[in-house]
This record gives sequence, C-alpha cells and structure tokens, in this order.
Amino acid sequence: MIKWHIGTLDDLSSKELYKVAYERIRTFVIAQNRLYQEIDEIDPVARHVLGFQGNRLVAYARIFRENGHVTFGRVLTVPEVRGQGVGRQLMGQIEAEIQRHYAGEAISIEAQIDKRGFYEKFGYHALGAVFDFHGSPHIRMDKAALRMAE
Repeated sequence: MIKWHIGTLDDLSSKELYKVAYERIRTFVIAQNRLYQEIDEIDPVARHVLGFQGNRLVAYARIFRENGHVTFGRVLTVPEVRGQGVGRQLMGQIEAEIQRHYAGEAISIEAQIDKRGFYEKFGYHALGAVFDFHGSPHIRMDKAALRMAE
C-alpha cells in the first residue's frame, strides 16, 4: 500500500527532500544518461507528490503553473515497482491535486516521447513536433481543464 504525501517544498522534511533528489537524479540523470541541473528554480514554487511504501519513496511528481496553464513533470516510479500500477496511482494523485488547487485551468505537459501512450490513457493529446528537452525527445501533450471535485 502506498502512503501519499503532497505539499510545497516547505512542507517536505529534510529526509523527504533527500529521497526526492536521490530518485530524481537516479531516474533522470544517471539512468537516462542526461547531464543537466535536476534540482531547479521550479522546485520552490511547485506542489510535490510523494508516494511511499514504508520508508521508501516509490513515486514522485511535481505540479506547477507555467505560461498560463498548469503542468506537471519529473514524474517517476522507481524501477523496483514498475509494472505494478504505481504509475496509474500516481496519475490519480496528480489529477486529484490539480482538481483541488488548479480546477478550471488547462493542463499542458512536456512528456518524454516513449511515455506518450501512458499519458494518452489519461486523456492527454499530443500536439506539435517532437523536441529536445535536456537531451531526450519530448512532445507537448494537453488535456482539458479538470473541474473541481464535487
């Protein structure tokens, strides 16, 4: 069972922040062989979604506003839990958080091209050409605004 913790950077403990940084670097820099500034200026303004199994961070994403829309990124599940539905659970948490804090705002993400099919399952639609983002091919994907949960 996954225990979810969602909050701002100030809401994270030092141990949680360490686990987030560790898994983001392991996933996006080391495993994908991409050299870039992983911890950036978006982290202080984002809402962070953390999923734990016991003390182990197994899922993560961040949500923030950018250029007049809401977006999310740095979406990850650790290799040890992939294929077990954790990514679907994480998307449920992301979209619930968007409904709570950004209801009515259009959603636009920059998805790694090999994750396009995953996001399409949640109603995201690809727009435009593939582009390079920090050394890997990405595509813009949009979804209509989510309404406030009733």
